[in-house]
Formats: sequence, structure tokens, C-alpha cells
Amino acid sequence: MKKILLLLLAVFIVHSAFTAEFIDGRIKLVLNAKTGRFSLYYMTDIAQEIFEPLFAAEDPRTSFLSVIVNNKTYKMGETSVFKTSIGGTPASPSLIFESSVIVVTQNFTFSKTGSSSITNGVIITITITNKGEQTVNAGLRFLIDTDLGEKSLPHFSTNSRDINSETVIDNVSTDQYWVSKNNKLVLVGSIDSPNRPDTIHFANWKRLNDAPWKITPMQGRNFNLLPYSIDDSAICYYYESAPIPKGGARTATISLSSILPAEFDTVIAAHSNGDQAAKVNVPENFSAENQKPDVDIDASAIRNDLYTLRDLVFRLDESINSGLYISDEELAAISLLISRIKLKYSIP
Repeated sequence: MKKILLLLLAVFIVHSAFTAEFIDGRIKLVLNAKTGRFSLYYMTDIAQEIFEPLFAAEDPRTSFLSVIVNNKTYKMGETSVFKTSIGGTPASPSLIFESSVIVVTQNFTFSKTGSSSITNGVIITITITNKGEQTVNAGLRFLIDTDLGEKSLPHFSTNSRDINSETVIDNVSTDQYWVSKNNKLVLVGSIDSPNRPDTIHFANWKRLNDAPWKITPMQGRNFNLLPYSIDDSAICYYYESAPIPKGGARTATISLSSILPAEFDTVIAAHSNGDQAAKVNVPENFSAENQKPDVDIDASAIRNDLYTLRDLVFRLDESINSGLYISDEELAAISLLISRIKLKYSIP
């Protein structure tokens, strides 16, 4: 059967001057310009709109981006050297960190993996741009603190091994992706990507967190750091310093997607094949600083919503006329899409 086009519109809500929430399909992304952090959630129940966190939920600050510039490290969101803001578009929002020398853009593009007709992941593109007058040496690291695999073994796995102790994966390994899962959710992250990291380090979170840059690897070490940090595992991507000329840039690309355990094989196949979804059409020139919920919605946003509803009606008509089956999940997703658009325009 032909797939119905579902949840095309990324919904954007401003909670405060510093926080923005974006929902597309089964993914909720929360950006915080004050802390320079983001939170990622997966909708486990479409009908009830229940989201479960993919990263450690107690404190979103435990996952973060760091850069090294001319041998000096900066943790994004925790330094006055960089001004943090939110930008991009509803389907591809960004955290932007700007200093007098470089601009670091952490962009999130909603994506689909496997046979999913609904968004179930994000592609994170991190770009370091040199706006200064001299060449700079710059690199980055991205620490992800997910606790999905901490209650049972393995903590992580890849296409070639289980990971239950400290492990370093270099850029010539045959590992293509990593997996962290529990009985509710599966989180899959890229290893082999267009901009493959120099190394990926699986280690105790506190060991990684407390270091300004890299720690000395201890292959086979457990994920404990006594007395407080027990079975606390994390993953850290490293892109080593490289020269960036005036006006130049370097980019890192990391894909994260989630599914329910029953859909595990489908998404794994997608990551193995490097599958990435098409982008959603959204208004251009979007800036989070200029947006307010339910007021002053510009003409392009209204036009896109009307196109979404028109396309949805056409496809429903096509399914009805041809006698194609519409699943309960698809119906729930359609209902959710309509409810979100009604809420956006204060339609009872």
C-alpha cells in the first residue's frame, strides 16, 4: 500500500526567552540557549502522546559539546567567550555558539530511518567556521550521556561487538553504528558517517566529563568510578584539531535515531546502508528569537500548513477510493497532526 504522508510539519513552541521545543513525528527536541544543551525524546505512544527521554533525563547538562581552539578548550554553554542563541528552521533548528574568532553551529535535521513513515531521528551537523583574520586550529568533542543500557547488559553494542567495558573505536574500524537500549527504547548512533570521527570513546561518564579534552584510554576498564559513579557509561565523539583558514569551516555529522525494540532490525538495516530521510519543507529565514506561539504567524507558515492539510486530504481520498487499509497508528498520527495545527491557530 502507498504510505500516507504523516506529520510533515515540525511544530515549534517557545517556552521562554532561552528554550525552544520542536516536535516532528515521534521526535521531540528541546533546545536551551541558556545552558547550550539539548534534550531528545521519542514518542512511545502516539495516541496518548507519551514521550520518553533518550538521554539521561535527570540533568540534560550531562550531554554537551566542547571545542578546542588553538589548544584551549571550551565547553559550550559554560563559557562567556561564546554567545549562545537558537536559529535555523522548524525542521532544522540550531544551537549557535559565537565568539570573536569562530562560530560553532550545532544543527538538527529531523529524519526518518528504515521503513518508518514518521520522523524517528535527527541528523546532527556541527560546523566550526573561522570568522577571524588568521588560520585557527580547531576540533570538537561531543559527549552523549544515555542511560538506556545501564540497567542490563550490554551497555552498548555495534554491528560487530558488545561493549561492556571501556572501549575506543578508531576511524579505520569496521564498526558502523552503536546501539543503546532498554525494554522500551532503542537508540542508534552513527559511527561510519560522511565525516567520520577520529575516535569514539565508550567510558565512565564522570571520567569523560571531568576531563577538559581526552582521557587516557584504559581498554577493558569497567564503567565505575568509585564511590559515586556506578555503571555510569557514556559515549564521546572526538574530532581532533585541524587547521581552518580564514573564512573556512569544518563539519562533523552524527546521526541519532530511535525505535521501539520490536522495530530494531529495520532501523539497524537503515544505519548499515547509510539511509537518510528527505528534509521537510518549512518556511525560510526562520529565527527562534523572532517567533512567538499563536501570534503573528507569517504568511509562509500559514501557506505551508494549508499545503500540508491539502496533501493529507488528497492522500486520504486516494486511500479511500482505492480501498487501501489505514492502520490505527497512521490514523492516530493523522489525528495528532490535525490537533497540532488546530492548537497552533487556536482553533477549538
